[in-house]
Amino acid sequence: MNSELYEPPLRPGYQGKGTIVYEPLSALSLTQRLGRLRFACYQLCASLIAGLLVALTMLFSQQMIPGIVGQGISLIFIIMLAIYLTGLMVRRLHDVGNSGWWALLGLLPVANLGLMLYLFIAAGSNTVNRYGTPNPPPGPLVMLAGGLYWLLNVLGLVLSGTMLIMAWQAPEQLAEYLKVIQVQPAATPWN
Repeated sequence: MNSELYEPPLRPGYQGKGTIVYEPLSALSLTQRLGRLRFACYQLCASLIAGLLVALTMLFSQQMIPGIVGQGISLIFIIMLAIYLTGLMVRRLHDVGNSGWWALLGLLPVANLGLMLYLFIAAGSNTVNRYGTPNPPPGPLVMLAGGLYWLLNVLGLVLSGTMLIMAWQAPEQLAEYLKVIQVQPAATPWN
């Protein structure tokens, strides 16, 4: 039998001569790695889907389902979203080369801001690490949606951290700033 005709499939990982064979992406894997833009894009999609499901459940709970059942179903959706987002944090930590157990910092009130900022800013390695191969280069949709959501998250985290530090160091100044930017209700045609 001629062995030249049969070539075994390439295994994911470094193949030499600068060639990396990427793993197929799986949205529910806890063992793979996740780049910054895909991390932001997956977060955006999961949050939109969960928000839509919660809104639909609350809408139907007023019409067809008793209120407490609708709230229970909404709580289940929110818990499922939290578990999925924790899995995304684990994969992002794997991309940076850290253990997924660091995702538990997301449960601590002030440490979660620092962790999320780190996950959005830290660059993952371009080579194979102990958690697998890097993600393939992102496509245009991931770059657009993930990039915009990445920017919004980074700005929001920096603003939250700044307000937290101001509330700790200069609460009087923060109170003055918040009085200045209070939003007045918009006038509507039927008022």
